[in-house]
Amino acid sequence: MMWTEKYRPHRFDELVGNPDARSQIIKWLNTWVNGKRPLLIIGPPGVGKTSFVHILSAEYNYDLIEMNASDSRTRDILESRILPVLNNTSLYGKRILLFLDEVDGIYRRQDTGGIEFLIRILKEPTIPIVLASNSRNQRIKEVTKNCKVIEFHSIPLDLSEKLLDRILSKEGLDFTITEKDLILKRSHGDIRSLLNLAQSADAQYMTDNEHVSEIDIGPAVNAFFADTSLENAKSILARSDSHYVDPRFGLSPEDRRRDILYAFYTSIISCRTLDMNTRAGLLEILSSIDIWIGRIFQNRNWRLLRYLDEMLVNKIYSLSRNRGINYSQYSFLWPTIMQVISRSQGLRPIFPILSVETHSGNSACGSLTLPYFISILSKHGNFEQFLMLLDLDQKQVLAIAKEMDAIQKSMSRTRLRLRG
Repeated sequence: MMWTEKYRPHRFDELVGNPDARSQIIKWLNTWVNGKRPLLIIGPPGVGKTSFVHILSAEYNYDLIEMNASDSRTRDILESRILPVLNNTSLYGKRILLFLDEVDGIYRRQDTGGIEFLIRILKEPTIPIVLASNSRNQRIKEVTKNCKVIEFHSIPLDLSEKLLDRILSKEGLDFTITEKDLILKRSHGDIRSLLNLAQSADAQYMTDNEHVSEIDIGPAVNAFFADTSLENAKSILARSDSHYVDPRFGLSPEDRRRDILYAFYTSIISCRTLDMNTRAGLLEILSSIDIWIGRIFQNRNWRLLRYLDEMLVNKIYSLSRNRGINYSQYSFLWPTIMQVISRSQGLRPIFPILSVETHSGNSACGSLTLPYFISILSKHGNFEQFLMLLDLDQKQVLAIAKEMDAIQKSMSRTRLRLRG
């Protein structure tokens, strides 16, 4: 049995850390009245947000209705699942508590209407509503405005150590100081990670090398691609300051930088010395592993994370040797990035106009609709007349004209290369 399930807390006195935040939530629920602002719990994974809400509902005799907001993202799905909860009582006559977990995940999706519906129900709650998010960012800005925000923090080192000692005692295990220090260091105040690491160490899945140290992601990727030993490459990856992340959710720039799969992707895609077949083969490998990561996080099979390093190294090692791959934080070269930024500034005012006509969000319009729109216009004989239907001003028309010119020049270069 997984220790994350075996030692999942079921009472308040079994919870670790964030006592002040938990007290505020209890006070909020005890004083809840119809129309009171919903509660948004923000904190990193593995600090007890979901477990606390489950215990809270049981202790105060609420019927907990739990939904994963990142999976129930469209307006139709949200309405079909939430409206009956808001309009009805529990089958057992108990009070209802609605819990929307991983609410930051909904903002990675561009489904029309889902966000607006969620904001509307937050403004007019008829039952207690609790939401949980892994981080505070621009994606949940509107949600934050309409909620009372309570922050959970990583579990302090001393509390993590006490919990680890208590669990090892129950399991009849006697880890060395070095082993315990390594577990505490790698878990970073994440109780779920701590339990997984401790169980992995007991099953001999985790190295007990006392000299293990973290290598910054950049030097680690460079060393990985340069090393000529498979075992050394595995060791470098294990010692890197990197992690695997759920591809469904938005991340901070630092989280994205430390995502090992993303670091490999940007390094491979930016390498000028790779031939097309090798690049395609490496990207195919990364794509397959990305699917596995998504399934692991979606099904919460955390124990499988320990196999990802082995899978990644064994699949990518031989194909990536002596290819001149170096670390790149960005998937474009810097001169290209500056061109993209400059061009996007001129096109950005067009997104709201075109998104209305295509029934999509601004982001989806810019990344998906606009390129096809400009490509079609470049083949249209009298595009100025067509653009007048959208009521664009002169600057917006000029920005599109520049994009059309860039497409035509690119097509001309492509034709010349094919002829050559």
